[in-house]
Amino acid sequence: MGKEPKDSNTDKVVSRIKLRRRELKLTQTELAKVANLTPAAISQFESGARKPSFKTLSSLSDALKVTTDYLLGKADKSYDDLLADPKISAMFKGMMEFTEKDKETLYEFYEFIKMKAEKSSNT
Repeated sequence: MGKEPKDSNTDKVVSRIKLRRRELKLTQTELAKVANLTPAAISQFESGARKPSFKTLSSLSDALKVTTDYLLGKADKSYDDLLADPKISAMFKGMMEFTEKDKETLYEFYEFIKMKAEKSSNT
């Protein structure tokens, strides 16, 4: 008996864990710490040697600030993923109550931060 055939769903989970970890500029060790896992477990998930349990998938989605649907390949990143980040979620609570002037000020600040980030990535 040889290896089990590759599962395309497993491939999606493997690639999305690795991709999202890299997007967040986390090492496997850093991700493991945030998700309360071992670095060896992260390595095994990313290599496809081991599949995460439902509980572990939930921990990984929290640590990677995406939904479990994203990790499973059932959805692309969405506003739900954005709001999975506790800092972003806290900022957006109550924003709909802002005056139009305050919303405009917030948008201008966003544009300023975005431009600043673009400049620093080009240097």
